Amino acid sequence: MLLYEKDLDVVLQEIMTRWDIPGLAVGMVQGDEIIYAKGFGVQSLETQTPVTVDSIFCTASVSKCFVATAVMQLVERRKIDLDAPLIQYLPYFQMDDERHRRITIRQMLSHTSGMPDMDENEYLEFVLHPEQDDVAAERYVRGLKNRKLIANPGERFSYSNIAYNVLGDMLAKVSGKSFESAMREYILFPSGMPNSSFMLADVPTSLLAVPHLRSPEMKVNPIYPYHRADAPASFLHSTVLDMCHWGITSLNRGSYLGGSILSPASYDLMWKPVADRGYPPPSMYEETGLGWTLGHYKDVRTVSHGGMGFGWADFFLILPEKNCAAVLLCNEESFSRTRIIRALADVLLDQKPQANAVSWMVPISRALAEGGIEAAYARYAELKAGDDDEFYFDEDDLLNLSLQLFSARKIDLAIDVLGLNIHVYPEYIGSHLEKAKLHLRKGETALAEASLLKALSIKPDNTAVVELLEKVRLH
Repeated sequence: MLLYEKDLDVVLQEIMTRWDIPGLAVGMVQGDEIIYAKGFGVQSLETQTPVTVDSIFCTASVSKCFVATAVMQLVERRKIDLDAPLIQYLPYFQMDDERHRRITIRQMLSHTSGMPDMDENEYLEFVLHPEQDDVAAERYVRGLKNRKLIANPGERFSYSNIAYNVLGDMLAKVSGKSFESAMREYILFPSGMPNSSFMLADVPTSLLAVPHLRSPEMKVNPIYPYHRADAPASFLHSTVLDMCHWGITSLNRGSYLGGSILSPASYDLMWKPVADRGYPPPSMYEETGLGWTLGHYKDVRTVSHGGMGFGWADFFLILPEKNCAAVLLCNEESFSRTRIIRALADVLLDQKPQANAVSWMVPISRALAEGGIEAAYARYAELKAGDDDEFYFDEDDLLNLSLQLFSARKIDLAIDVLGLNIHVYPEYIGSHLEKAKLHLRKGETALAEASLLKALSIKPDNTAVVELLEKVRLH
C-alpha cells in the first residue's frame, strides 16, 4: 500500500468537489507494478454512469508522445531519417511558403518546424464537421497548401497540432497501413494497451467518459469532438489501466512483458532537450524533446505530456530517476489538472498530497450560471475583498473559461468573460487577442481591430497580434 494512499483518496475527492469535476481516473506505476488505479465520479452527468478503471477517456494531446514513439520506431527500422525533409516521405505536402521544403522530421517532433497551429475558430469548425473516411488525413495535408510558416524551420519552439497530424499521415504512407492500424499493431498492443484506439468508432459508447464544458453551468459538451485527420495530435482514447501499462513500457525504455517497441537509445534521444519552452525552472515545461516535455518537479527530473481542450484534461508524468509514473484522465477542462498531477507526484515522492487553492474561475463560472456577467463582476469583487486563501487568481484561467464558452457556442458570454479578465488584468495580451478573434467570428471587424490595437499599445512587437491585425485590415 502507498504511504499516502488514503490521503490521496481524500484529496482527489476534495479537488473534484471544489472544482466541480464530473469524473476522473488516475493511476500510478512503480517499476513494473501498477500501485494505484482508481476511478472517481461519473462518465457523464447525463447518464450518471460511474467512472471505473475500464472507462475510456480521450487523452487529447497526450496522444503526441505515442506518435513520436512510432516515428522513432520507423527511424530504428531505417524507414525514416530524422533529418530528412518531410517532402521526401510526403511529396504532396506543400505550403504557401518555400521554406516548407526544408522542414525535417526532427523539427516536427520537437515543435520547431515553424509550422503554424490551428486557432480556436479553426479547431471548432474542424470538429463541428468531422471526417472519418480513409483519405481524411491526406486530404487534410493537401489542404495546407495555402498556409504559411510562422518561423524558419529549426529557429524556435512553437507548438503545432498541425505538424503532428501531418506526421500521422506520414506514418501511414511509410508503413503502408492506416495510421490507426499502424499505431494499434506496432505501439498500442505491444505496450499492453488492447483497450486503446485512435479510432473513435472502436470505442464502446457504454465505457466512454464524455467531455464536459462550463457553459457556464457544467454540462456535457453538445458535440463529441473528433476528426480523423486530427487523431495523431488529439484523439487517442484509452483507459487508466492501459495508460499505466504505457507507463511501465516507458519506464522500461520500450520493453513490456518481454517484448520491445523501441530501444533505450531512442528514448534517450526523445528525452534529450531540443528547445526551450520559455518556462523558468523549476517547471515541468522547461524544454521540449522529441514528442515529450522535459522539466523538473521539486528538483526531480520530469518527462511528461499534457492535454486539454473541448472538455478534457489529461496528463502523463514520468519521474525517470525514481522509476515511477502517473496518469490523469479527466472529463472536464480546467487547471485542476495541475493540482491533481502535483498530488500524484507528491505521493510518488513519499510526500503528503495537498488539495491547495481553487482557481477564481470556478466561483466566477458559478456566478455566471446563477446571474450572468453582472453577478460574475460582483463575485469577483467579493473574492478580491476576501482575506482567505481558498481561491487563487491567474490571468489564464478566465481565458480558459472563455474558450469553453466559445466551444459551447456562447460567443457573447465568452466576450463578456474576457472583458472581466481585462478588467482584472488589463495588460494581459491574451485576453485582447482572444476577444478580437471572437469579434471577428461575429463579423465585428471594427471591435476586433480596436482590441488588437489595444494589445499592440501594450506590446507592439507581438507577432500573433500583428499578423491578425494585418488580416483584419485586408478584409
